[in-house]
Amino acid sequence: MSLSSLTPRLVSRAYLQRILIIRQASGKHGLAYKPAAKQLTVNQTGFFKYERDVSRDKRYANPQKLGDTPMRFLFRRLGHAYEIYPFFVLTGIWVVVFGYVVYYSFGKIEIWLDRSRETAPWDWERIRNNYWKKPTVIFDHEGITHRRLEIMEQLQDEMVEAAKSRGTR
Repeated sequence: MSLSSLTPRLVSRAYLQRILIIRQASGKHGLAYKPAAKQLTVNQTGFFKYERDVSRDKRYANPQKLGDTPMRFLFRRLGHAYEIYPFFVLTGIWVVVFGYVVYYSFGKIEIWLDRSRETAPWDWERIRNNYWKKPTVIFDHEGITHRRLEIMEQLQDEMVEAAKSRGTR
């Protein structure tokens, strides 16, 4: 039993409706923030009146402070902080290279994504006609790793025939 078939049963329908109603009701009122009526000056004694910090309350119009959310924290000073531009460029380059390596890796024989066949992708009978076309290394400009090896093909064919005659295949 997978987790996806269990998840809808973990939260009851009434509880889910209650969550959705509360969530939608809290974000529709555009309340304006009103500061305290009395301000404390330096020469007065007493205590500060603490008020609620509305920086993440969606009911107030534009309540966010600078750096309050992760995106604002990362990008709020880009207008004048030129020294961090290389970090963003290097992070972007790293993400692109990482995505390319992952994409390239899924083309290799060692990863078995299609389970519709009984034989594995590295089985000789399945890859005999296209093993030299598969991705091997990223930097192979001369195509050394993409050549057919007749000696290996003969050896593999003999090994498959021997396994079939033994009954292990």
